[in-house]
Amino acid sequence: MTKALYVAYLTGVAGQSIGLFYIGGGVLAGVDVATMQYSGSYTTNPDGSLEGVVEYVLPAGVSLITGAPAGVAPTRISTSLKFPADFADGRVITIETPLGPVNAKFEKLKDITE
Repeated sequence: MTKALYVAYLTGVAGQSIGLFYIGGGVLAGVDVATMQYSGSYTTNPDGSLEGVVEYVLPAGVSLITGAPAGVAPTRISTSLKFPADFADGRVITIETPLGPVNAKFEKLKDITE
């Protein structure tokens, strides 16, 4: 898989958000407009799909698009990811998080070349 920057349009039962993500070389890193920071890793399967884990920190008092109540202190959350081979082809991918499902639509912004 090529290294690239992606925008993710995110929706949940209580709202929507947008994030910017770097995905490449087994690394997933990003931020969203709610100031959440994402850090994870993945492996690429023979069929081109991705499987991995991402960890993010929920800032205190931030409303979540999943409808889960805002915490009084920052909270670290970890969730597994499974993306199809061409995940940025316009399809909506449901990500099951510990705080509820999030629907994501990824769009590739730029390939990163070294």
